[in-house]
Amino acid sequence: MSNVIVIRSVYGKVNQTYYIQPCPNPKTGRLPECVKPINANGDMILSELDLSEMSLGKKHFIKADHVFEIVDGTSFDLDDYIEAANWEAIKYCNWIAKDRFERDNNGELVIDGNAKRYGVADLYIYRPGEIAKIKITKKQLVHRACTYIYEDSEAERIKKARVLGRDLRKAIPADIEDYLIDYAEKHPKKMLDLYEGEDWKMHLFILDAVERGVIGRSDGLYKYDDKILGASMESTIIFLKDIRFKKILDSLKRETYPELMTKAEIDSINENALTGTPHDPKKPKK
Repeated sequence: MSNVIVIRSVYGKVNQTYYIQPCPNPKTGRLPECVKPINANGDMILSELDLSEMSLGKKHFIKADHVFEIVDGTSFDLDDYIEAANWEAIKYCNWIAKDRFERDNNGELVIDGNAKRYGVADLYIYRPGEIAKIKITKKQLVHRACTYIYEDSEAERIKKARVLGRDLRKAIPADIEDYLIDYAEKHPKKMLDLYEGEDWKMHLFILDAVERGVIGRSDGLYKYDDKILGASMESTIIFLKDIRFKKILDSLKRETYPELMTKAEIDSINENALTGTPHDPKKPKK
């Protein structure tokens, strides 16, 4: 894959030239190692090692007062040691954004700024090789996600759709498949997380528990009796996965899926009915 970066201007090709000198790393305040100071005669000050590496074609050095002329479309091949050094010398210039939509520490766009001011950058880095790689990777992810969907059963597809926020239990199979495929094409990583992870099962269980009235929702909280389980689906999943709360999870499962109770639990209910003792599903008789 090409390791070339292209400097683009937000104004396009308008024949505007930017004159940029070597810039220090803002974290260290130091110029890159490829940038060298100059003496009174304007010559670079180089060590014996620097001269040796230059002669062997291993290193390229730039004068500290060198001025680069950058226009829209200026490119740097980072696999070429000379062009890589030239880029290293100016890459910290605050006129150059890391990409078109880079944001600063305040969340403001480096190029567009906000309603009160323009951004500081006019230029941004465009990586044609990286863009191509992203496109290829996404196609691969989509293909893998769709394979899971095609190989899944109708019942399992319905479960996945519910976890994604669509109740398609009354839909025809073709519509369910179309929905999942469309979702996979837009969000392949999320679909893969669904099929390759385990959290979706807990998510589905919580949906069932809410639907059957075992888990309640009020004031934005998921609750079981007087116990707060979480303020969101994600936090509730984390809570119920915690081994410390296994008794609560087991109790929820018994109340949500009474049809799946063990024979011992059913016998306990029958025995309690004969003796007049109320059955507590949270504490099955052993």
